[in-house]
Amino acid sequence: MSGSIENPEYQLEIGKKSIILDYKKFLLLKGIKDYGSIVKATQKIGLPYRTALKYIEILENQLGSKVVATQRGGAGGGGGSQLTSIGKMVIKEYSKLKSIMEKHLDVNEIEGRVENVDEKNRVMNVRINDIKIMLPIIEDLSHGDDVLLLISPEEIFIMLEPQESSVRNIFEGRIVEMKFKNEIVRLNVTIDDGISMKADITEYSRDKLDLNLGKKVFIGFKAASIPIIKI
Repeated sequence: MSGSIENPEYQLEIGKKSIILDYKKFLLLKGIKDYGSIVKATQKIGLPYRTALKYIEILENQLGSKVVATQRGGAGGGGGSQLTSIGKMVIKEYSKLKSIMEKHLDVNEIEGRVENVDEKNRVMNVRINDIKIMLPIIEDLSHGDDVLLLISPEEIFIMLEPQESSVRNIFEGRIVEMKFKNEIVRLNVTIDDGISMKADITEYSRDKLDLNLGKKVFIGFKAASIPIIKI
């Protein structure tokens, strides 16, 4: 990934070809798909028509295939442009990668250290200050390795009391911040000095649990759902 936050660039694998696509080119292709016209697409995104044609030419040269199929109209009109199957694949792959990257930009990033590895039960413990998190064994990690845990706010459960379940990682905390966006409530829960975690719940769940600032809660997440990076 490169480019700016407003215009992210991603490397896409399309068939056996590899290309770099930024957000502006993605919007151009999506506009052609939505409006059936290069002209209308450029008007919507504020891109010069000649620049759009150059973008398309470069993409087609890189892929060795047509990305946009244009049909010229006669005196009565009827012309237009459509994405080819390759063009549709390009916007699909860009959309998938952009969605994944945006989700990871919003994760809880928590640094810890592998404290022990239980080969028999295929689990390991990662210590973060006074907290221990149980995770499945990662083959290239060993005792003493520093790691980064990426925990999505969507993967965190909120409870008023700890419950017996398959969720082994359950910690007591306190709500220190609440933000509302549409029907989702973003909670910031402090579970240890220096450690706080973001969790997303619905407004219905917030009302049902009667959550408010300062309230004690328990948060939990499944061990198998946590990506781990060695640092």
